[in-house]
Amino acid sequence: MYKKPQLRFFLVLTAFLAVFVVSSNIALAASKNTNLESGRYLISTKSYFIKSLFGVQHEFDSGFTADLTTGEVWTLEKIFKVNVSSVPLYKVNGVSAMDSASANVVGVVSETVASLQKDTQKIKDRTILPTNAISWGTVFVYGDNSITSTFGGKNVNVAILDTGVNAVHSDLVDNIKDCKDFTRGPVARSTCEDKNGHGTHVAGIIAGNGGFDAKGVWGVASEANLLVYKVCRNDGTCWADDVAAALDYAAGAGKADIAFIGLGGNNESSILKNSVDSALNKNVLVVTGAGNDGPDKASIDWPAAHKNTVSVGALAEDKTTTTWSSRGVNDGDFVKEEREITFVAPGVNIESTWVDGGYRFLSGTSMSAAFVSGVAAKIWNGSATSTLVNLEKLSHDIGLIGDDNATGFGIIVLPKAKVETSSSLLP
Repeated sequence: MYKKPQLRFFLVLTAFLAVFVVSSNIALAASKNTNLESGRYLISTKSYFIKSLFGVQHEFDSGFTADLTTGEVWTLEKIFKVNVSSVPLYKVNGVSAMDSASANVVGVVSETVASLQKDTQKIKDRTILPTNAISWGTVFVYGDNSITSTFGGKNVNVAILDTGVNAVHSDLVDNIKDCKDFTRGPVARSTCEDKNGHGTHVAGIIAGNGGFDAKGVWGVASEANLLVYKVCRNDGTCWADDVAAALDYAAGAGKADIAFIGLGGNNESSILKNSVDSALNKNVLVVTGAGNDGPDKASIDWPAAHKNTVSVGALAEDKTTTTWSSRGVNDGDFVKEEREITFVAPGVNIESTWVDGGYRFLSGTSMSAAFVSGVAAKIWNGSATSTLVNLEKLSHDIGLIGDDNATGFGIIVLPKAKVETSSSLLP
């Protein structure tokens, strides 16, 4: 041990400067390496020193994530000898092309929603109304053309992991019980502002309550609680670790019963896989949009490709699967392996709540997954496993006989029920 504090300080400072100089030179070399890209990475260490140097987006059992430059990746691997792996960037499941099977498909979420000016007086006066308070998709899953309002989902918590939600929308405000943003660091912020629109739209499908005058949009389970967790940026892109952190929270402190995830991509994420596994073990039903990459086989996005999520494809109004709805692998059997469709549900030309306080038509497997999430909330009986079994009981096979790669177990239609009990909704 050095006797003089001044000398000890000088030696420590010299060591830090040496590491900095070496790291800077390596970083310069790394910038010329075209095999490395700046982005989000999982750093497989729990070293407090390394975390303090590079910053933390989220912490997991396997390490922590951070936004790194190419030079920082190089430094971590070569200087600190730490394993670094890239974190996938996903996007919300919306289609931008017309579906050849339906000439009325409306284009979906734009890259950003500019100049979101809420005309509160128009909303209050109800000069802004939906084309139909009950969308064709809600009529479809209720199996009743005469419905004028919906019910169900009371005391059931549905977590929405998406672009956020317009939490003051007339048709949603009473249902929102939690609101957090997981995109801006390790501590979730108490906000869930939606500047994209996708999250607000699926929220209305799941639990729109018609608003203060019952003239707005009615979702499938209009009495469900919504736990809104913003995991996507305003352009609709979503880092897998933000999604994983939100899912961990939803399955824990959030006390979610059902988790809706309407986003995905081609690459599996070990972080998100662990979070999905953990949520499933905590009795959370995870419902995912299959993706809009069809009609090729094995085109289901991750995390819908996880074999134990409820992966949902998109159905047009004529009960045909859209060409762009992602497909699974197997045909004609009931073995659900990875990259398989579980159900199909309405996903074309769905009118629902929008970020400006009004309404908009969108299409995509996210909309389909939102319908299944709403049905799950209506029939929720306290168990994710048995609720899934009951969803299968309510499904009707379409397409090829058996669990085919386009429609899975088929379409879910609720039997007509006049009383508000879960048992009355089951066959």
